Amino acid sequence: MKYLIGFLIACILWLVALHNVSMPEYRVYDCRLADIHPDFPADVKEECRRKTLEEWRREREGKIQTGLHEYSKGLCKFKSCPTT
Repeated sequence: MKYLIGFLIACILWLVALHNVSMPEYRVYDCRLADIHPDFPADVKEECRRKTLEEWRREREGKIQTGLHEYSKGLCKFKSCPTT
């Protein structure tokens, strides 16, 4: 009987603690799912598309066509590369 009373008191204290803890006022969305998930708001989808495009452009900055450029500078690392 005393274990049951202790369990009930622990449950009540747990519920009081959970009720008093404030939850964050924001949500975190995974942009990889933004286009296929039906529950994402439209503004979140737009922001995810914009951020994805910016990341893609940053990755592409400074990168050039590696094939012909490397051959012309003699930077080819393969045995099958043409010698110029």
